[in-house]
Amino acid sequence: MGYNFDLFVIRLMFFLALCFFETTKIMAQEGEREYVPFVEEGKIWYCGEGRSINCIFTMSGDTLINDREYKKVYCQCEDFYEDMEQHYYCSVREKDCQVFIIEEKATEEKLMYDFSHPEEIILLTYNDFPFARTDGERRHDFLPGQMEYLICRFSEGEVDYSNDSSSWIDGVGAPLSNPFAFEFSHLLFDKPKLGINNLVISCMKGDKIIFYLDWMAEPIEPASIDADFQFNDSQAAPHLYDLQGRRLNGIPQKGVYIQNGRKYVK
Repeated sequence: MGYNFDLFVIRLMFFLALCFFETTKIMAQEGEREYVPFVEEGKIWYCGEGRSINCIFTMSGDTLINDREYKKVYCQCEDFYEDMEQHYYCSVREKDCQVFIIEEKATEEKLMYDFSHPEEIILLTYNDFPFARTDGERRHDFLPGQMEYLICRFSEGEVDYSNDSSSWIDGVGAPLSNPFAFEFSHLLFDKPKLGINNLVISCMKGDKIIFYLDWMAEPIEPASIDADFQFNDSQAAPHLYDLQGRRLNGIPQKGVYIQNGRKYVK
């Protein structure tokens, strides 16, 4: 009787210890950051005004500048380039959660994004204009662990939270403006670099959605994201989309469609 009771107690203590270990591990995993890289071969940013896609950025190919390796970025924007071709736009590289850019016709790189130290406020400067990237906020409707930051005016030694002009998101950059240009609204540009105000409608790598504009709205359950935005990898043919980013079953008889990050007119 005593032996069986002691064995029961030992098993119970082992079970409770195991449960505690698993719970602690889950909590640690939830607290860990799962950083989404910005610089990835084949990533595509679908941008536009409203819900119409009129600008597409594609990250494709490598280049060597000043003995450093960069990814090349191409832009397709008919309104700006007056054709349907992809034009070289810039080169970017990433190190320690910082993204550096060499703009077209430039040779010196600039720091474009600083996603490091998500728990801290980071002070940055562009063209002598000081601003602050706030500490990161994890949103359950983004990818697991993906962080969002506010970009605020910084003056007189303080962060002005009432003057947030944009946001940054891991793996996406600035979703409310051109993700490859410094176009925060408080920088008072005469006009956007491409002549249009961009929103990132979606950002994709292959069939994986890194970002979707509706995620910036009211929070939605991750299950509904999986149901609505996961694609079937078994289809060998490249996927087709309309200008609203909706997937098409085939090439339309008439109109504009997007295939492999490029816009076509039928």
